[in-house]
Amino acid sequence: MPKTTGNGYWQKRKDSIYLFAARQICERHCREPKSVIDIGSNNTPTLEWHRNSATKLVSLDLRRPYIATGVEPVTADLLTYEPDEQFDLVTCFQVLEHVPDAHSFARKLMSLDRTLVVSVPYKWKKGKCKWHVHDPVDEAKMLGWFERSPEFQYVATELNKVRRLIQVYKLSPRASGEDLAS
Repeated sequence: MPKTTGNGYWQKRKDSIYLFAARQICERHCREPKSVIDIGSNNTPTLEWHRNSATKLVSLDLRRPYIATGVEPVTADLLTYEPDEQFDLVTCFQVLEHVPDAHSFARKLMSLDRTLVVSVPYKWKKGKCKWHVHDPVDEAKMLGWFERSPEFQYVATELNKVRRLIQVYKLSPRASGEDLAS
């Protein structure tokens, strides 16, 4: 297992029900991806879930991309990031609620992939987390950001009743960022 010492964020969440569910959802909706990018990693090792199949693993974060052998860490803003290719799988866990322009961020996420798995805090009360700029987030807000319904969604509920919405978006192999912008 990768070194995660000093990552309090990961240590507090690594056994979360939503992460267990997110991993199962990734496996169900994108079996054996060859290329995976995790957006907003905050040094979390979720890319390790795909190490057996993926030949390209990329972690993109504004400040703390995940660093491990065989992972390309990218310190950048997603909105200015221009990859050389689409990815089989894009993951973005607990990020959109922090992004001021969530609509543009969501559209950019969809331009990177064939399958996107995204999670957000589900219907958290405004002000519950001072770093969240969009609470409460629900299906209607996600529909506004992504401008389409997800292929699949699941609400994961922790034992302490904290809920997170996980959604899956699929693109056809010929879809591109230009198609999404029109």
